[in-house]
Amino acid sequence: MVPWIECPTIDLDWDRPPALRYADVPDQVVEHARLLLAAIENEIPARAKLLADAIRLRTAGRFHAEVKALADRVGAGWRTVLLGNVSYDLSLAIMGCSTVALPTAAGPVLARNMDWWPEDILARTTYRIRGFQNGRLAFAHAGWPGAVGVVTGLSARGFAVALNAVLCPDGVDRTGYPVLLHIRRVLDDAEDFDSAVKMLSEQRLAAPCLLTLVGRQNDQRVVIERSPRRCAIRRPEPGKPLVTTNDYRLLYKPKTSDESEIYQTTCDRFTALSRFFADHRPDQAVEDVALLYVLSDPVIIQGITAQHVIARPAANELRVFVPRRLVEPPSCGFGPFRAD
Repeated sequence: MVPWIECPTIDLDWDRPPALRYADVPDQVVEHARLLLAAIENEIPARAKLLADAIRLRTAGRFHAEVKALADRVGAGWRTVLLGNVSYDLSLAIMGCSTVALPTAAGPVLARNMDWWPEDILARTTYRIRGFQNGRLAFAHAGWPGAVGVVTGLSARGFAVALNAVLCPDGVDRTGYPVLLHIRRVLDDAEDFDSAVKMLSEQRLAAPCLLTLVGRQNDQRVVIERSPRRCAIRRPEPGKPLVTTNDYRLLYKPKTSDESEIYQTTCDRFTALSRFFADHRPDQAVEDVALLYVLSDPVIIQGITAQHVIARPAANELRVFVPRRLVEPPSCGFGPFRAD
């Protein structure tokens, strides 16, 4: 039995207004949203709750109708939903992640572990969320009921992006744009890979981050290393893997940190991922199952790994999995999940 399980899918009609978009979401999904929001709310410091109105102003109300519709559907306050979507910027969660972007015979593939606490609740409430416009896929992301912001997503315009956390000597910028909401904005607005690079590179952000971006061609693979105000773009050697964990490689000198296990192991995971794919050739195909075994390797997977995600922009495909140990036994009441 493989150590992962593929997640169910939520399909949303993006042609419907936000107030109606979530009306047909099953009650079980709504219960998952309530569970997750309750866990997040318990971690939100009282002082942070005062930031929701400021975030709404900072984003010019762009997401308010959607946030309000979600809040109404799950019976929560819109401020709670909004703060849940900027938790990365508020440092409410320990977020790690290990990501690799490989060239293949069918175009680049992005494969990553999403390491975020509380991993058990996140895994049990994870879905592949897809938005459709005019009957065609517009975007997909690995998310949760109540997710407006994006950690890992794919645009039908030919690119996929994944967020990795990083510590930065510049700290945070409370007047910057929330990271998860900006990634969502890029999925919505960027016309192509080059446009996505520009948007992810130039926007002043609320928090530092590492953004792995891949397009439809093997030379469209970059890591955008960000502080709130600065940027460096790291590219792979032609035909070689591009690896991202939780340290800078260009913008600042790579280093580990004792702040958490995620930052203590970042260099080891970077080295291990590089070693796993050292002999990979760009004319080779790579199957999802092979990638999942690498992502599940004890050197790569972390105690708080909540998701495995594989994106192939050339095929307009994103698949989402969770570690089996976090969602079994089936009697736990979460799902339905489909075994691989």
